Amino acid sequence: MNKNHFKGLPIQGNVNDYNVRYLDRMLGTINRACDDDKRVYAVRVDLKIPQASQELDCLSRDEPVNHCRFRDRLISRFVESLKAKIQAMDQRYRRNNRRVYPTSVRYIWCRERDSSINDHYHVVLLFNKDRFHRLGDWNSRVSLSGMIIASWASALGIEYHGATGLVHFSENGGYYLHQDKYEFNEQYSELFHRVSYLAKKETKHYGEGNRNFGCSQR
Repeated sequence: MNKNHFKGLPIQGNVNDYNVRYLDRMLGTINRACDDDKRVYAVRVDLKIPQASQELDCLSRDEPVNHCRFRDRLISRFVESLKAKIQAMDQRYRRNNRRVYPTSVRYIWCRERDSSINDHYHVVLLFNKDRFHRLGDWNSRVSLSGMIIASWASALGIEYHGATGLVHFSENGGYYLHQDKYEFNEQYSELFHRVSYLAKKETKHYGEGNRNFGCSQR
């Protein structure tokens, strides 16, 4: 058995250092995206939490993290906001007689902590590539990147400009899966390898009363 693989796919380290249940759920999410769309665009993004005074106070008291205002259903609120913004864009397109390619918003996320006062989220978002194929202008609120920033601002309950420094788009963090091309298997393996680190055990903080990992349910 190759310990640097999971179900025949490469990962970034020894499988014993990974939560295999997380790996399996990640694989299921990617597969469902491929079931829906022949061409998939996946984008990796880091979402940070502002070190506001109330956040620092909550952590200094060693309360369960999900008792903090910012932590309550944070990723759920982010995804719900992003879906709503895409739906609003679709409606504008239809009013202007522009073709609309439907897309689901599938996601994989994990929560990590660099220090005792700083959590952040690694997120992978998956779309129909016919609908989104690039992040677009980061300074435009109607681009995909702009909608991601605006959705994180909405989840945190802050203004858009306050979230621009809290969202990081990874260089070379976009991935394409083309099922009708011969390189699909290579693309698929590459994507799983790059995102497998979300399932690593060492950076997760357990026993704090909230989740460290999640995926789309459908």
